[in-house]
Amino acid sequence: MNPFLTRLGLQTAILLCALSGTMSAQSVINRSTAIQGVIEPYKDTEVATAEMGVVRELFVKPGDVIENKAEIGRLDNDQQRFLVNEAELDSNSFGMLETARRETEFNTRRVEETSKLVATGKASPKELERYKLDLNISRAKVQTQEEAKMISQARLDKAQLILRERTVRAPHHGTVITVYKDIGEYIAGNAPAIIRLVDTSRLRARFYLTDEVAERYRKVEFGEVRLANNAIVKAKIEFIAPFAIADGHVIEMTVIIENTNGQIRSSSCELVQL
Repeated sequence: MNPFLTRLGLQTAILLCALSGTMSAQSVINRSTAIQGVIEPYKDTEVATAEMGVVRELFVKPGDVIENKAEIGRLDNDQQRFLVNEAELDSNSFGMLETARRETEFNTRRVEETSKLVATGKASPKELERYKLDLNISRAKVQTQEEAKMISQARLDKAQLILRERTVRAPHHGTVITVYKDIGEYIAGNAPAIIRLVDTSRLRARFYLTDEVAERYRKVEFGEVRLANNAIVKAKIEFIAPFAIADGHVIEMTVIIENTNGQIRSSSCELVQL
């Protein structure tokens, strides 16, 4: 074998090994300095009710995508429906008020007619004073009944509100992840959640930065995030903490990533530094 070719091959192998080692070291350095982040749903809500009772109807299941204000379930409401009917009857009862109004009209005419008679000397002033007193009393009765009607309407509004709250509705758009209570189960005050609802139409990525990196991002409105599949997406900067975390000496930053098509599913990401 030619000694020259042997030396050339050996030198080439050494050079390739050196280049490979340099690239490997550079890859390790880049990976070690990369800012890793965690992606989470924009909203993650345990939907609860302020009311207590037995679940009578359930309209969703895990995996369902529901819209804002969509009905999730309904608690037992027979007693509350009865209270609403009772309040409606009371609110629509005008007999006492109409009686007080007719009495006021009668006393008003009687005072007017008696005043004319007193002016001509055909009636006693004391009689007129008594009629005026009756008129004032009847007016007070009208006011009392009108106030009672307002109270009745307020009671009806309250009863209807409580009845509506027996139906649990979604506070926002999202996907049902967990159903905590099934039909026939009791919702108590210490465990009011009925489902877990997450909104992934937008995502929140959370990073922890050094002071130097954080200062660069305070001057811009958007950044870039590399996903697990190496795709790079634009992200709006939502929040940068005004001071560092005491134990880690890092500054928290959150960004919002649009995900209307729902294609981003990984929880890991990396910040593309400015």
